[in-house]
Amino acid sequence: MFQKIIKVKGVTFKNAQRNIRTFGCGDFDSYTLVREPDNPHDPNAIRVTVARVVFLGYVPKDLAKELAPLMDEGRKFTAFFVCRNEDPSHRTVGLTVRIEELPCQQAA
Repeated sequence: MFQKIIKVKGVTFKNAQRNIRTFGCGDFDSYTLVREPDNPHDPNAIRVTVARVVFLGYVPKDLAKELAPLMDEGRKFTAFFVCRNEDPSHRTVGLTVRIEELPCQQAA
């Protein structure tokens, strides 16, 4: 079964900083991965969201290139909270998640 821990990219876009501060915690144990095949910067783009609506960032390009075709075939993946990345000397926060493939019976 597929499993990989990654740092979410693009955490300074849109409202990601505010959203990570709100939803980047153990209270929200999982996040939805949403394909963006029409993304002008990367046709393999995969957005990390809360309930498909609240933007948190993106799966790194190298992993998105691997996962996008699988998602396009109908395989389901989700991201689970690992930790919020904070450094007292910086204002930005980040998010680390564990991406796993959902078993077939959960994906339906």
